[in-house]
Amino acid sequence: MNYSYDNLTNRQKTYIDAIREHGPDMGVDITKEEFSRAELRPVSLKMKGKVWIPNWITHDQSRRVSRGVFRIPEVTTTVADEVQVPPATTDAHAVTASAPAAEVALSS
Repeated sequence: MNYSYDNLTNRQKTYIDAIREHGPDMGVDITKEEFSRAELRPVSLKMKGKVWIPNWITHDQSRRVSRGVFRIPEVTTTVADEVQVPPATTDAHAVTASAPAAEVALSS
């Protein structure tokens, strides 16, 4: 199964976004891939006003890890994508601008 945030429907993305947004406030570690019913129920309550976890999670056997524990790797995928830091780049102007000043200081 290809678990990718981009492959989800808009409704599914909304639930994943709710886990990411409200989970930390409810003590849910959003850096992991497996979530229990006890962790997902408060998110569902906050989002939908009901404790029911969406069927696309609970009825998909490929997402079931054990009784009451479900694999939702899209949560960590989207978190990891946001945390990535762009590679450091050097500012060519800063390097070349300081070189002539050093030469002037040496010639004085």
